[in-house]
Amino acid sequence: MKKMPLLTKSLLFYNGEKFSMKKFINKIKCLFKKTATETLTDSCPPDTPSPEEKPKSPKRKKHLRTLVFLSLFITLIWYSFIFEPNNIQIENLNIEVKNLPEGFEDVKIVQLSDLHSYGFDNREKKVLEMVRQINPDFIFITGDLIDHSTKDMDSVQTFWQELGRQYPEKVFVVLGNHEHNNIYIDSKSTKKRLTESGIVVLDNENQKIFQDEKYIYLVGVDDPRSGKDDLKKALENTEKDIPKILLAHSPEIIYSPNNPKEEKVDLILTGHTHGGQVKFPFLRAFWIPTKDRGKFDSGLFEVNGTPLYVNHGIGLSGLPIRFNCPPEITVIELEKKL
Repeated sequence: MKKMPLLTKSLLFYNGEKFSMKKFINKIKCLFKKTATETLTDSCPPDTPSPEEKPKSPKRKKHLRTLVFLSLFITLIWYSFIFEPNNIQIENLNIEVKNLPEGFEDVKIVQLSDLHSYGFDNREKKVLEMVRQINPDFIFITGDLIDHSTKDMDSVQTFWQELGRQYPEKVFVVLGNHEHNNIYIDSKSTKKRLTESGIVVLDNENQKIFQDEKYIYLVGVDDPRSGKDDLKKALENTEKDIPKILLAHSPEIIYSPNNPKEEKVDLILTGHTHGGQVKFPFLRAFWIPTKDRGKFDSGLFEVNGTPLYVNHGIGLSGLPIRFNCPPEITVIELEKKL
């Protein structure tokens, strides 16, 4: 029988086992990497498991799965109850408007909505700071500045006073359903406090807003959700060819029987829905308190040729939770429609 060369023999059998190229290469690598302070045993684990090594038991695997599940659950709770509700996002919106005066093409408008304030707390202070950094020309607030159970109105008014002081004659508000449904203070008192704070309340009325001696109309209606809106009255004495921005608390303004179909505005800004607060990917939000069950849940829509924007809001209502629906401050810039 022909004698087998030593190299060939070593390739067929290594360490008394049938040859494994992977193990052989790893062993060679380990030998070259070994340092003066390392031993072969430290650098290169044995090719076969030691008798002491045992496979993981089913019980241990079950405990590991439970630990992973609990970690994910705790992370989800932290994210939904703590992180996202306080993670206010800035949404930028560019809207083309017919007959827009030249002075308004560089104007920056901030929309706030649904703060549901209980006092002048960290959230309100954060909003003030973010608005200060944006440095807007106008601030429009589309209702639900307070919650239906807000009691400390003096503290809330401090927030309003800061807005009025920093942006005199530039802050405009319409009321929402929570102003009308508050169990401690009536809407007339809330309106009075807002006016005393230097904030203009538009109660089914309009006002000219100026920029470089040019103007457009800002139109505001009382809460459509409560049936207190009157768009026909709000549009009285407006000029047909001058652009009009409509503020309403709820997108339900488009269904209102008090909404004359022949009247046209150039942009509608609303809130109320909170975007649903909890929104799973590819699914419509489970709960939105509107007559159309969330057809206009959040974002930009077009209704009969008019842009309608629905803001996520900043505060919370019902469960103190947000998921995939962060609070927002909307920054709107107008462009002249050619």
